Amino acid sequence: MNRSLKPSPEAQQSSGDGQSESLVRQKTVQKICGQAFVFFGVVVLGVSLYKFFSAFWLNVSPWPELLLGAVGLVLVISGSIVRNSAFSTSLLSEFSPSARARRSLLMLALACLIMGCLVLLKFSVQDVLRYKRLLGEGGILEYLQALILFTSAWVSWLISRDLWRRLFMRLHAVIYAIISFGMFFVGLEEIAWGQVLFGWKTPENISAVNAQNQTTFHNLKFFQNHLDLNLFLFSALILILVLWRPSVGLIRSRLLSGGATLPTAFFMPRYFWPLFFCAALLSYFVATESGTDFVINIDQEWAEFCLYLAFGLGLLRTYILLGDAPRHRPD
Repeated sequence: MNRSLKPSPEAQQSSGDGQSESLVRQKTVQKICGQAFVFFGVVVLGVSLYKFFSAFWLNVSPWPELLLGAVGLVLVISGSIVRNSAFSTSLLSEFSPSARARRSLLMLALACLIMGCLVLLKFSVQDVLRYKRLLGEGGILEYLQALILFTSAWVSWLISRDLWRRLFMRLHAVIYAIISFGMFFVGLEEIAWGQVLFGWKTPENISAVNAQNQTTFHNLKFFQNHLDLNLFLFSALILILVLWRPSVGLIRSRLLSGGATLPTAFFMPRYFWPLFFCAALLSYFVATESGTDFVINIDQEWAEFCLYLAFGLGLLRTYILLGDAPRHRPD
């Protein structure tokens, strides 16, 4: 016989504490994103000014460096807005159905915006070499990729610490710690371990085996030959998993009966599919060298940006959802 059970006062208090903790985490995430934008914007602005004044000593035009400075200024302003915006707080709310609907629209809008920027930039910048400079090493898109990766590494470390200290999920904590170090490593690779910021000369022993003459691992000739195809296969696999996403109802019911963390906290929601679709589509054209009249090799940077953005937003979501999980005590 079905019976309607009224939650106990302890359960209601636990639920209330969970919502309160989740609201705290929303504000924490908002603060993290805002501070990351401001900090990275200040760094980019400082590097731009350094390169601007250095250009006079090198007898080259300093004015292109002001574009990078403008990007840094936009990042600082955006960070201040994000940090103090009530809209971003409501957008991060997991308890509001309207916020979930807005997140779905946001993912679609982000994908459309990224593809729109790609098309607009291609038509506005007719010079291929100039287009490659904007997107390539030391370009605007690469700085944004590094910003997302370093922020994601920070959030992943917070998740790992939370899983270890509060939830006592040791294996999950180790996995997210590895993800954190992986994100940090990839972020350093994107800025060539600081070379794109400070412009040091690549050591000759590295330059001889590096396809882009930089201090990086992923551009070593052995990896470079397979990088485009592997990125397409990875993007396509993630897209299929996100769209297919097997049901976790049985697992969820078992875990909830034991008071464990919701497994959905560790899964990418389906509404992330537009970003993964853009990454898979662009990386396909680059890997197969199809449509070279419009998509060229450097457009792989757009695909990487979509991937990094999706994973970064997914980590922010996981960190917020873990606030709902009841605190575990070791046996």
